[in-house]
Amino acid sequence: MTSHPWLLLTCLLAASAPAALLPNGDFSEASPANKSQPRAWAQPDGLGVQWADTGDAAHGKAICLDTRVTERAMMDQWRKLGLTNEWNIPHPADNAIAETYGLSFYSDPIPVQAGQAYRVVFDYKGHPGGAKVWVRCYGEVGGQKRQLYNTTVECRGGDAAQWHTLAQAFFPTRVRPGMKNLQHISLMRVMLFAYFPAGIYWFDNVRIEPISPSEYEAAKR
Repeated sequence: MTSHPWLLLTCLLAASAPAALLPNGDFSEASPANKSQPRAWAQPDGLGVQWADTGDAAHGKAICLDTRVTERAMMDQWRKLGLTNEWNIPHPADNAIAETYGLSFYSDPIPVQAGQAYRVVFDYKGHPGGAKVWVRCYGEVGGQKRQLYNTTVECRGGDAAQWHTLAQAFFPTRVRPGMKNLQHISLMRVMLFAYFPAGIYWFDNVRIEPISPSEYEAAKR
């Protein structure tokens, strides 16, 4: 898990530009503080998680998750970069990380507006069924930050050598039977995740868009 200043975040929704709800979703900008890190996203480790040129003029730089890398190699890289406070495998082996943990990469948190439905949209290239994109929503309950809601997009279908655009609607603060504390949700993050089979998985043009309740209902149908 990463450690971010969740409750100190002060960020406004950009109503006139839906794509701006998730900054730098096309991974075109570097962090002002670290040129090896995309702005508004986590630090790539440079081995399993790479911020790299796609070789495709239409996509430019994107996020590549290489799940062929072994657990032992990943731990060595995390130690080298000082990332073991965020990522750690207690007993790393020489198997591909695809076979156990997989690899993930997080956006910085952005605000959730109560009563607002959303759509997550992204471009994907890789083995059908070998990856997922999560939107994880958090809030403070009893003085503690908690994960209160998730939506998951399975990266299925299509040629593994081609880019595909995938989308899913979600409504994090909508009241549902058996779902508690949704009114406390205030932040969300996108998590890119790849696992099995061992291979290379690309993600680009990740967007969070506000949609109307009627658009949400139509998408769910």
